[in-house]
Amino acid sequence: MAGRGRLRRAVEALDRVVLGIIAERRIEGMDRGDLLSMLLSAQDEDGTGMTDRQLWDEAMTLFIAGHETTALALTWTWALLSRHAAVEEALLAELREVLDGRSPTVTDVSGLRYTEAVIKESMRLYPPVPVVARRAKRDVEIGGYLVPSGTQLVMSPWIVQRDASYFPAPETFDPARWLGDATKGLPKFTYFPFGGGPHKCIGTTFAMVEAALLLATIAQKFRLRADGPVVPEASIVTVRPRHGVPVRLVSR
Repeated sequence: MAGRGRLRRAVEALDRVVLGIIAERRIEGMDRGDLLSMLLSAQDEDGTGMTDRQLWDEAMTLFIAGHETTALALTWTWALLSRHAAVEEALLAELREVLDGRSPTVTDVSGLRYTEAVIKESMRLYPPVPVVARRAKRDVEIGGYLVPSGTQLVMSPWIVQRDASYFPAPETFDPARWLGDATKGLPKFTYFPFGGGPHKCIGTTFAMVEAALLLATIAQKFRLRADGPVVPEASIVTVRPRHGVPVRLVSR
C-alpha cells in the first residue's frame, strides 16, 4: 500500500507539472515552433481545439512512451554491437569519415547511413514494442477470414520481422541488409517497429534522429562490452533485458 501511495503522489506531481506548462502556454499564446505549440494550434474541422485533458494525453504519451522505447532500442543495439566486432568497426569507419572526431548534429544524420542501418537492424531483431493491437471498427474480411466489428487484432513485429520469407538469415544481425535496394521491395508491414497506419507512432522521425545522434556520440568515445548473456523479457508493453545489460565501459 505504501508503494501505491508513492505512485499516486508521483502521478499527481507529474500532472501538476504538465498541466501547469499547458496553462502557461495558453496564456502566453506564442508559437514556439515546438510540438506543444503544434498541439495547441491544432483544430478539428469545426474549429474546435484540444482540451487541456487531450493535450495532457498527447504530452504524456510522448513523455512516457518516448523515453523508454528509445532507451531500449539503444540498449539492444549496444548488446548486439558488443558481440559483432565487424559491424562495430564498420560503424566506427563511417563515424570517422563523416564526423572526424567531432560531435554529431542533426544535419549530420542524413549522412550517417550505416549508423541508421545499425539501429534499424537492431529494432528488426528487438523491436522495443513487440506487439501492436488494433480494434476493428466494422466487419471486415482479411485473408478470407471474417473479422467482426469490435474484434481486437494483435500483430507482432517481433515475429514478422524474423520471418525468413522477408529477411534472409533472419536471426543474423546484418545492418547491410538496409543499405542499397535490398529491402526496397519488402511488402508493407513486414517491418513495423513503430506500428503503422493512422496511429503510427507520432515520434518515429524524432526517435530515429535521437537514436542516431546518441549512438554516434557515444560510439566515438567509448566501447561497451556486455558481460554474460542478455535475456529478453516482455513487460506489459515493451521488451526489456531480464537482468539488465551489465557492461564494461572502455574509452577509445
